[in-house]
Amino acid sequence: MMIGIIYKIKDSVDLFLSDDTILTAYFMNSRRRKSFRINGEMIHLIEQIDGIHTTEQIYDIMEKQYSVSKDSVDRTLSMLLSNKIITEVKDLSEIIDTVDYYRYTRQINYFSEFLGSEEEGVLAQKKVMSSHIGIFGCGAVGGNIALQLVMAGVRELTLYDMDIVEESDVSRHMYYSSNSIGRNKVDVLKDQLLKVDSNIIVHTICSSMKPSDDIEPIIENLDFAVNTLDEPYIGYTASKISRICIKHMIPHFIAGGFDAHLASTGEIIIPYVTPCVECYANHFKESLKNWKPKKHPVVRRETEIGGLASMTLFSTSFAVIEIIKYIAGLMEAKENYKVRGELLFTSLKITYLNVSKDPNCPVCGGIEKNEA
Repeated sequence: MMIGIIYKIKDSVDLFLSDDTILTAYFMNSRRRKSFRINGEMIHLIEQIDGIHTTEQIYDIMEKQYSVSKDSVDRTLSMLLSNKIITEVKDLSEIIDTVDYYRYTRQINYFSEFLGSEEEGVLAQKKVMSSHIGIFGCGAVGGNIALQLVMAGVRELTLYDMDIVEESDVSRHMYYSSNSIGRNKVDVLKDQLLKVDSNIIVHTICSSMKPSDDIEPIIENLDFAVNTLDEPYIGYTASKISRICIKHMIPHFIAGGFDAHLASTGEIIIPYVTPCVECYANHFKESLKNWKPKKHPVVRRETEIGGLASMTLFSTSFAVIEIIKYIAGLMEAKENYKVRGELLFTSLKITYLNVSKDPNCPVCGGIEKNEA
């Protein structure tokens, strides 16, 4: 028997009654539908689940007015709970500050549908808020990812980039203006992030990434790392960062969305669970073994490769969805991660690479570990 509990219909669930016999629950966030055959007594019971009545009050109402036993009420409540249609009303102020709760209430609502209860949604939000994320590369891709992560509630970031804002950056970056030209990108991005949330901690490192640079002390203090650093080139920076992340069991994301990878989704890498950077390198080595590159006629390709800012934003938004899903615990990593994909401009379809974890990989092969 459930004593002293208050339930409500989840905010993200709409209930529809057809012919007084079929109840359909429509889950607005996940777009699922679930239908049940019900009777008049169950309809009256659902009417009492209003976020105000306690279970004792519901037992009393259902027994006195409709001759429904407590056991029948409990069975119905258990069914509604197991199907994630109702959630317990609790004082969550000990888990999350009231201001933060209302700031992220829609996001908590979204998390709750995938996890079950509102309390689980709040705990997922706390995971996001307590994460320290490193952003390597603060151009259009890295900057947009940082902005969206802070909007989602991430409270500590480390920004790593050596570049300054140039005239051409203003048309492609969400957070640059003409007043930013000539300033360090990490400083401009930090200023913008603090406008979104003045409570965050932002560390800035204005530096390139040379082979001799020891970035391990930076990475080992992170909970998650994101690489968008394409100088000297993305393959080198991704390999350097990924090897350290795997050594310290730190999940990371290698982003797409720039140059030849425009509108690429990038890939999430969870140590010993998903393919790592070296697995991807081996995949390309094998799949392109008969390909002979030709010298490109354009010398400075970075000034000639076209694209739309919105295509970059697609890549960054995709990345943040994957990152939040993982950090908040909304996904089972072994089954639901995405390998790298490419968005096709005309059809807007995503084609994914056929990459799997390489058992002979020198970095992550031959070892099977639980999700990080």
